Amino acid sequence: MNDHQIIEFFKAGNYSKASEKLYAYFPVIKKLVLKNSGSKQDAEDIYQEALIILINKTQNPNFKLTSSLNTYVYSICRWLWNDELKKKNKKIKVEIKGNETFLEEEIKLSIDEHDQKLAEKAFDQLGEKCKDLLRLFYFKKMNLRDIAVKLNFATEKVAKNQKYRCMEKAKENLKTLKPLTHE
Repeated sequence: MNDHQIIEFFKAGNYSKASEKLYAYFPVIKKLVLKNSGSKQDAEDIYQEALIILINKTQNPNFKLTSSLNTYVYSICRWLWNDELKKKNKKIKVEIKGNETFLEEEIKLSIDEHDQKLAEKAFDQLGEKCKDLLRLFYFKKMNLRDIAVKLNFATEKVAKNQKYRCMEKAKENLKTLKPLTHE
């Protein structure tokens, strides 16, 4: 059964037949979640949620699969798990630092909930590679050399330059989202 057939099964409402093939992808998702501070139960929950998202997406007549189904499901799961980690991270930050967050390494800004939501929107507007790079650097505390290897950058310096560009793009996104204020 190929990806197109699976999508057609979902569109037709034949979820059990389509799901059989998709469950072969689960071990990769389980590995992703376990490797990133999760449990088998977390992986199962994330995978179920990803399948629900996939089913909902396939119901849209304009849905077009632009990658392999395996890659698509993996991306959904990675996004969901990163979002879950971000929520867990926020809870820890709230307990330790109150309503403060670090937007850059040396600059500590106190932001209200509205500004935090705007910052999250600005981050969400970044490309996947930028989001991955910033998550690895700021939340996973990985060094740039390891990030370069993980994200297939040519050198550590390329990773550093890309991190700078991603932060600049995030700041630019934030400026477009924030209403003009007196400075």
